[in-house]
Amino acid sequence: MTGFLGVVHHRGRPPGGRTVDKAAARLAPGGDILAWRDGPVAIGWRGTEAHVHAGSDVVVMVRGWFEDPDAPEGDHGRPRETTAAALHTLWQRRGVDLATRLEGEFAAAIVDLDGGTVHLLGDPLGTRPLVWTRAPGRVAFSTDLPALLELPWVDRTLARDHLGEYLAFRSVHPPRTLLRDVQAVPAGHRLRLDPEGARLVRVHHPVYAAADSPGPPEAEVVGALQEAVGRAVRRRLLGGARVGVYLSGGTGSTAILAAARAAARDLRTWTVTVSDEPSPESPFAGRVASLLGMEHHTVQVGTRAIAEHFDDAVAALGHPIGNVAAVLQLLLAQAAAEHVDTVLTGDGTDQLFGGRMLREPAAAIAAAERVARVPWAVRSGLARALAPLGRGARLRVSPDEVARREGFGGVFLMDTADRRRLLLDDAAVRPDVRADVLAPYGDEVRTDRLNRILHTAFRSTLAADTLPRVERTAAAAGLSVGFPLLDAEVRRLAWLLPGAFKLRGLDSADLPTRWLLRAVLPTQLPSALVNRPDRGLPRPLEGWLGGSGRLFFEERFARLKDDPLDLWHATELEAMRRRLPRAPGTAHKLWALFVLDSWMRSHRVT
Repeated sequence: MTGFLGVVHHRGRPPGGRTVDKAAARLAPGGDILAWRDGPVAIGWRGTEAHVHAGSDVVVMVRGWFEDPDAPEGDHGRPRETTAAALHTLWQRRGVDLATRLEGEFAAAIVDLDGGTVHLLGDPLGTRPLVWTRAPGRVAFSTDLPALLELPWVDRTLARDHLGEYLAFRSVHPPRTLLRDVQAVPAGHRLRLDPEGARLVRVHHPVYAAADSPGPPEAEVVGALQEAVGRAVRRRLLGGARVGVYLSGGTGSTAILAAARAAARDLRTWTVTVSDEPSPESPFAGRVASLLGMEHHTVQVGTRAIAEHFDDAVAALGHPIGNVAAVLQLLLAQAAAEHVDTVLTGDGTDQLFGGRMLREPAAAIAAAERVARVPWAVRSGLARALAPLGRGARLRVSPDEVARREGFGGVFLMDTADRRRLLLDDAAVRPDVRADVLAPYGDEVRTDRLNRILHTAFRSTLAADTLPRVERTAAAAGLSVGFPLLDAEVRRLAWLLPGAFKLRGLDSADLPTRWLLRAVLPTQLPSALVNRPDRGLPRPLEGWLGGSGRLFFEERFARLKDDPLDLWHATELEAMRRRLPRAPGTAHKLWALFVLDSWMRSHRVT
């Protein structure tokens, strides 16, 4: 199933069938458009009859797969379920308590046919989007924002107070969206919608290592991780689906491929590379695939293709994510979709096992710990003396406050000064937006400082940027996507490891990180492939917008300056244009603005 849409009228006329059908046509492609209606409830979906089940009490919709929490563990874990009838059976047995134990990669909706109460369930990761809106006497929900917006009563007004968040992070974090009256179900939450209102409840509570936990025996952890990754991959290879792997040549995707090989499965692999990329990953990926005996494909993307597919990628995302990788991932998904039904990806390894993202936080925390050992009177005096020079503030920051002050764990796009220069509305700048968004994530868990930062990245960078970007581009190509390294068993193992245990290699810029994952890779892989920095997807922006992508830039910049909603200071846009060739990061800021502008225009946002 590629998606569903539901409308419930608590009073007044029943939902119009033609309207719902028109909205369902905007769901991600993949299968026929089907419909079900009963009085005040109307549902449209793409897929098969198995993905919607109408019982005598409720109608159930599910996209993705889940595990039966009551079933016994087998060699591959609990049975994997994909049908709405199976979810209905579990719902009858457990009711709303089911949400606290349900694992998998799914979005689900359950509508009470008697009172019209709607329950929306998101998986612990947020791998499948689920958005909703309400108006007097009615509610609507969908896995695809464009489908929701086809309903004539859904407001398209821009949430201007969330612009500062988008500019700070290049995305907006659920439950917020960039539309005033549309919200998203956050990862690990359930939502109840009834005629009286909405109630959002967090149902998944990760358990991390205690702050003073000792490091476990390394050999024991490596063995347990190898087994957990193997089971996670095998769970996603069950059934008759044709499965491939997005192979970057990095640690995560290589670990997936090695586990598939151990399970005696030959998989096709795909890597994307950009023409004229100075340090391409494709040769490393191809070498890994060859050594593990897999059929490998390289998707070569020219700069013209990036320009031509820009609007397609924005449309695929549904909601803006200002990351250039979305275009490459869409083209990668389209190539893979010609051969397979499902792709596996190694995303999530940084947030679980540490990586380059921990280098700066670890150094900042260590520095704060050293400063904290200096007597307070001495620190306070130095801070006062350095204040006229604009320095010394860090002397007053405790180690526990470092992450909150520095905003570790979230993508960094624009700082407060950037936003203030750019936004016409001063109220939209939100100087404290990074702390407002990120601090609550760190407060969700009781653990050491480094694991709190990793959890923050898990809830921010991963759930609001990486996972929706990967999943939405795959869905637009008709692919299902799986995340084996974010499997419940793998997650729980990683969360119970102290943060310091994950730090090996961070004391040198030349050494790789995520040593735990590297330790489970096959011994036949050469050290040159295993022990090297991961680069991820190509980043073709820095020289491209001012070079071979100049025509694309000029067209998009003119549209941006047109500014029909009066959002931007034109003088700052021109200043960004002048800074483009020489100021690092300017290209990425402009790209995020181009994405936002394309999204607003295509969805007629007001």
